[in-house]
Amino acid sequence: MTINDGGGASDPWALLLATDWNSLEHCCPNVAPATPVILAELLDDDEDVQRTAVGNLSQAVTHQNSIYGATAPAARFVIAILGHARTLTLGVYFYEERRRPMRAALLEWLGNLADDATYDEDGSGEPDDVAAVRAILPLIYEAARPYLVDADLLIREAAVHAAAMTLAAPELAVHIPELVPLVRSTLGTSDYRGYRYIAKWCLVTWGVEPGPLPDSRISASRADGYSDDPPF
Repeated sequence: MTINDGGGASDPWALLLATDWNSLEHCCPNVAPATPVILAELLDDDEDVQRTAVGNLSQAVTHQNSIYGATAPAARFVIAILGHARTLTLGVYFYEERRRPMRAALLEWLGNLADDATYDEDGSGEPDDVAAVRAILPLIYEAARPYLVDADLLIREAAVHAAAMTLAAPELAVHIPELVPLVRSTLGTSDYRGYRYIAKWCLVTWGVEPGPLPDSRISASRADGYSDDPPF
């Protein structure tokens, strides 16, 4: 399987094999599954294994909004598999209560990662690890683009979120005008409160009149993210 990730064609299995995972840490290495195991299980034939892998991806590779050495190469793999039919496995992922395709959860994870890498000047990790994630923000944006008008609303919402979160990068700010109507119409009307907050936050940040702000004063990516210990 070869997929176009916006920066050329990428074979996810080649990415998996070409990466020296032993030299790249993630959270809780003594108890969490190894990163390549987590990534391979995202496409497992067993749907329960897939759902567990999505949780492990969040808990180990970006635990509590942190960026590790394994995070950027893991994100490249996720980008490469977004178009795979196995990413349509339904489940309740992360802190969401809605049952949705895994593709939506993976897009949301990429969006949260983009937010983590750009939320403040230093990011949430070692400088080299944060820089590696910032370097792939254009890939995340391009990976989300095909799904901005997806027929599945939950995939569409996650794609708009992922694309919008990359636009803090100066080189991607040119795309803000085309994202404004999508953020307003898709995230701003979402059944999920976190997405509604993100819509308002993005519009304010971009200098666009958002209308009334929600009551919450905490960024949705911080308010709704994991804050407990990983269940390994």
